Amino acid sequence: MKCSRIKGQLAAGIALVVVLSSCSLVPEYFRPAAPVPEAYPGQPASDAVTDAPPLTWQSYFPDTDLQKLIQVALEHNRDLKTAVLRMDEAKATYGIQKADRLPTIQGNLAYDRSRTVFSSSQAFEAELFRVGVGISEYEVDIFGRVKSLSQAALEQYLAVEENRQAIQASLVTEIATQYVNLLTIHAQLKLAQQTLDDRKQTLQRTQRRFDAGLDQILDVKAAQIQVEQVQAQYAQWQRQLETTKNALYLLLGEPSQRTALTVKPLEALRLGTTPAGLPSTLLTRRADIRAAEHQLKAANANIGAARAAFYPRLQLTTNVGLVNSDFSKLFTQTGSNYWAFSPQLVIPIFNYGRNKANLNLAEARQHIEVVNYEKTIQTAFKEVMDVLSTRTAIGEESAARTRLNDLESSRLQLVKRKLDQGLVTYLELLDAQRSVLDAQAQALQIRQLALQNQVSLYKALGGS
Repeated sequence: MKCSRIKGQLAAGIALVVVLSSCSLVPEYFRPAAPVPEAYPGQPASDAVTDAPPLTWQSYFPDTDLQKLIQVALEHNRDLKTAVLRMDEAKATYGIQKADRLPTIQGNLAYDRSRTVFSSSQAFEAELFRVGVGISEYEVDIFGRVKSLSQAALEQYLAVEENRQAIQASLVTEIATQYVNLLTIHAQLKLAQQTLDDRKQTLQRTQRRFDAGLDQILDVKAAQIQVEQVQAQYAQWQRQLETTKNALYLLLGEPSQRTALTVKPLEALRLGTTPAGLPSTLLTRRADIRAAEHQLKAANANIGAARAAFYPRLQLTTNVGLVNSDFSKLFTQTGSNYWAFSPQLVIPIFNYGRNKANLNLAEARQHIEVVNYEKTIQTAFKEVMDVLSTRTAIGEESAARTRLNDLESSRLQLVKRKLDQGLVTYLELLDAQRSVLDAQAQALQIRQLALQNQVSLYKALGGS
């Protein structure tokens, strides 16, 4: 009966500890309202895209050559590798914090020797060997302090994981941007080479006309200037080509530059599109916004830990094992055992306002994370608006540049025919050639800008 009563009391005590340990002082979490409009201004509203699937780089960048570069970068880029290692670091931190929620069982081997001298000049000496297992200062998480710290560590880990996703989206965007730049520079080089060949032919023709007494030395000098100007532009594009290649190879992160950078016409590069009427609520898919929310949840959990510091903490220490005055008989002699059970209730009484200051600090940090979360959403909204608001203007400018290029080319052909008839001067031909070159270069630049706009939209909408 006595044994049954003891077991019943023990079971009741364990149940009480379990119930108490389920308490939590963490404030209830509410996601802050997004401080942005529900729809993007100037964009058509549509309910059909509220459940649009997440963007993937494989679907948004269907070009096989670009996909090959992205895949290499995802495997070798050092910034992405660092982000993955940061995840391992945060995961280990969470594991350490989570382990505090369970008791740590340790084995121990101890030797005690003591000597006591009594007033009658008698001395008593004792020598003991002990071996056993025990739990040292395990905190029964009555008010959820340890659980709150573990929850905060988990949210920190999830935030680091989201940051890795954000870094990956930025890496994919940068690879695509640099590839667009590479194709544009190659197109500019091709244009410069064609223009240079044309200018050299014009210089030779002018030199022959000067030798025949038909043109003046001023015309020859003007033709020579045109050749040197185009030659300088060609060298400039060559320099930019090398720096762009170096930037791409750095992003790829390979030990050796073995990946070929395939060159194709700029018009051959196709990028994905997104449906019109995307709601701003889809911004919550962005990894940086999700990371900011995890940071907010971590700060929220730290408030619970700070609140729990105001309440008593129950710590348990227990040991059980064998004891003997002779080490050789420690494991052989029966009946030489011991046990100890030492619960300790630590009650905060006076600590110069430290707990109050820690709570104020946790609440202040939580308010900061709320503001950071809202600012992250506003920044994301602004990035999307920048892309969407310039898309129409870029399309209109591209059409105008194409028409201008056609007009300048027609004008050049007309000036050439009139020059053969002696109806215009050579300077008018040079002016027409220069205008055509400028129009062609600007048409390439606006095409580059349009592709970069599409790439930026992938990142702004939270590409993964």
